[in-house]
Amino acid sequence: MSYLEFNTPPFPTLITEGYAVFEKGTKHFRRVFSVFDLIYVKKGELYLTEDENRFKVSKGQYIILTPGFEHYGHKGSPVKTEYYWFHFSIPTDYDLVENGLDNWGDIQQFQGDHVTPSIYKLRIPCYGEIEHNTFVENIFDNILGIDHQAPDYQLRQQLYFHEFLLHLQKEACKIPTAAEKVVELTVAYIQKHYKKEVKMEDLSKSLHFHPDYVTRCMQKITGITPNLYLNKYRMNQAKKMLATTNDKIANISLEVGISDSTYFSKLFKRLEGMSPIEYRKVINRRQG
Repeated sequence: MSYLEFNTPPFPTLITEGYAVFEKGTKHFRRVFSVFDLIYVKKGELYLTEDENRFKVSKGQYIILTPGFEHYGHKGSPVKTEYYWFHFSIPTDYDLVENGLDNWGDIQQFQGDHVTPSIYKLRIPCYGEIEHNTFVENIFDNILGIDHQAPDYQLRQQLYFHEFLLHLQKEACKIPTAAEKVVELTVAYIQKHYKKEVKMEDLSKSLHFHPDYVTRCMQKITGITPNLYLNKYRMNQAKKMLATTNDKIANISLEVGISDSTYFSKLFKRLEGMSPIEYRKVINRRQG
C-alpha cells in the first residue's frame, strides 16, 4: 500500500467538491489530473485503475488519486453507486512512501516556540476503509451543505476538510478520541431516528452520556449542536426527495420527521437560503 507523506502546516487546500451517483454499469471516465482526487464511496462499488494498479472501492472505503497518473474505471459498477469526491492540492512537497506511522509521537517533526510553528509530517494511506464512517460522512455533508451565499463558506469548508485529514491520520494510527466516539454514536442515532421525534433525553439515555456532554462533543468535533445536525440531516434528505421525486412539500416534510409543513418550509429556507419550491425549480433547471 502507498502512503501520501507531506509536512504541515500549511495544510492541503480543498479546491472543489461534489456528490455523484453512478447507475448500474457506469464506469468512471479516463483522465489525468494535475491535483489530487479523493473519492469516498457511500453506497455501492467503484472499480478504478491508477497507473496500471487496479482498485475496488466499496462502501465505506476511499482512494486518493495522485496528480500526473492516469486513472479510469476498468469495470462498470455492479449496482447503483453513490460517492463523494474532493479535489485538493498540497502546497508543500509530498512523496509516496511504502510504510505508515504507528503512533502520533512519530508525526511531530519539530516542536515550535513563541515565534515558530510546530511542524508535523502526516502519512495518510492512499487507499483504505474508514472505521468511523458516519462521523466522516457528517464532515463531508457539512462541507457540501454549507450555504454558498455565506461570505465565509469556502473558509469553513477548508476547516472541515482539515478535520477530515486529521481524522484519517488518527484512524491510521488507531487513536480515535473519546469525543469522536461520542459524535459517531450521536450521528448514528440521529440518522436512524430522524423520521420520528428526536428528543435529547432519549438520545442521552441511548448513549449513556449526559446531554450537556453529548452537546459539547458535537460542538467540539463538528462545530454544531445535535439539534442543528438533526435539522441539517433532515434538510439533506429533503433535498434528495425534492430533486428526485414529485412528492408534495407536505409529504416530504412528514417523510423527514417534521409534521408541520409550514415550519418545515421556514426551516428549509433558513438553512438552505431558499424555499423548498425554489430549490426544486433550481435543481430541475440544472438537470434539464
